[in-house]
Amino acid sequence: MVLYVTEQGALLSKESGKLIVSKQGEILAEIPLKKIEKINLMGMISMTTQLINYFLENGIEVVFMTQYGKYRGKLCTNEYRNVLLRLKQYERYNDAAFKLKMARAIVTGKLKNYYDFLSNRSKNLPRGFLGEEMAALRKIIEKVSLADTIEQIIGLEGIGSRYYFQGFGKLFKSEQFKFEKRVAHPPKDPINAMLSLGYSLLYNEIEAALNAVGLDPYLGNLHTVDVSKKSLLFDLTEEYRCILVDSFVVNAINRNEFTIQDFEEIEGGIIHFTKDALKRFISKFEERLNSKMKYHLDDEENYVRTIFEKQARHYARVVLGEDEHYIPYFRK
Repeated sequence: MVLYVTEQGALLSKESGKLIVSKQGEILAEIPLKKIEKINLMGMISMTTQLINYFLENGIEVVFMTQYGKYRGKLCTNEYRNVLLRLKQYERYNDAAFKLKMARAIVTGKLKNYYDFLSNRSKNLPRGFLGEEMAALRKIIEKVSLADTIEQIIGLEGIGSRYYFQGFGKLFKSEQFKFEKRVAHPPKDPINAMLSLGYSLLYNEIEAALNAVGLDPYLGNLHTVDVSKKSLLFDLTEEYRCILVDSFVVNAINRNEFTIQDFEEIEGGIIHFTKDALKRFISKFEERLNSKMKYHLDDEENYVRTIFEKQARHYARVVLGEDEHYIPYFRK
């Protein structure tokens, strides 16, 4: 079980094999500790030393996020580190041809998933409704295959993303929700708020997969490398964004699972979920992560988190030279 705690001011403690969630002396929930595989704390939530020791001794990851889902850090012990893999990863970082090939594969996969997403949605829309965006994406994907520098690829990725989000904004049926463009930091409308939270939760899951395999999340190919940026994490999250988050947001809005009253403005015009809506979003997104999809490299049905780890292992095999080409995840 992946447990999310969103109650501000809550205290987590351990008693008789259970996790106790309390606030001002009132017990809000009791969960058997043996059921907990990972815990996400969102906002002002504290834990007793006894419980921290239990999580450390049992290797249970505790992720700390802001009240609105932005990653802050995590509590974990002895992350799995594959030294030989990491040495090869560092060697590959200085291999310009390898980085270019990987950057091309990552962006091509992202843009193809964008195209497929719009193409599938267009089947239920008037003919030509998304024609401009799909035609542009097709051309940009071709240009990426011919690009001979990472800077060119990044530029094409930006153009492709603008066309994609132009089409994405046309998919909402509700008059209450308008989407003009992707604005991440900070979100100023409900759709961007939903995307930002979904991407943040997705990052946490992909990072767990990278750690499980032993990859260094800071050493990527496409995104720039600096001391505080997990560039590989950002690289390998790209292929899932529209499959898992964007589609989830469009469906949730079009099925009226959220209304405009589920959002509130905080200081600076920043838009976030209300307290109750945040819980519903997390619950529904967790259902999505607990569903199954077909893994593109072996055609097996797997839980989404298993696919994350399988794909991270595929990336590791490419780094080690065991697989020749990196094939980004795509929905079959």
